[in-house]
Amino acid sequence: MTENCLKNVISGDYDDLQFFNRVPGYFGYQDLAVFWNSVLFFNFVPSIVGARSEWSNNGTKEQNEAGRARVLRILDEYQPDKLFVFTIKGWEQFPPTLESQKIRPLVEPLNWHTYQTASGQEVKAIGLPHPDRAKKATQIERVKALMAS
Repeated sequence: MTENCLKNVISGDYDDLQFFNRVPGYFGYQDLAVFWNSVLFFNFVPSIVGARSEWSNNGTKEQNEAGRARVLRILDEYQPDKLFVFTIKGWEQFPPTLESQKIRPLVEPLNWHTYQTASGQEVKAIGLPHPDRAKKATQIERVKALMAS
């Protein structure tokens, strides 16, 4: 379902889905196809939460547990350097980071958090506001600083 959604965003058929149309610009991309074909994207909740009017719900306990396991599995499998979560509410459901477990202090001002994969690689991760709830200029500034760090 997500793959079909992205195909429709890239083709211009879903130009009203702000999330998929705004995020590439935060990273300096104009071309949606180039951006979305160069990143790993996944939904935290690996199943349908409900109708479009229910998309802002948190998901069930079971969906969130599956989402946390999914995050760790994807990080282990793909070994990304950085993970951007464009929803604060969703970020709060993610698995605990080294910083939230008090294993490592949170470094200001960028507030990167860290996941450690099964192979020992560290993945920088951060939760940012959803594109529907954030000013474009602010998001661009944050992403630029985070990508440079």
